[in-house]
Amino acid sequence: MKINQIKEMSAEDLKISLKDNYEALQNFRFQLATGQLENYKSLSVTRKTIARIKTIIKERESKEKAS
Repeated sequence: MKINQIKEMSAEDLKISLKDNYEALQNFRFQLATGQLENYKSLSVTRKTIARIKTIIKERESKEKAS
């Protein structure tokens, strides 16, 4: 997911997306442990997406506190 797409999302959508990405990451980790994971890059992509979402959430929180 690109950063521009994440910035356009509402706060509720960000929380839902964050939860979905954490679940996907957990599934990827289980697949990795059992040897069923075919695309190893999906782990890093999911972790980066989670980091991007968390960054946008923190930026919005800091803007609200500053106002």
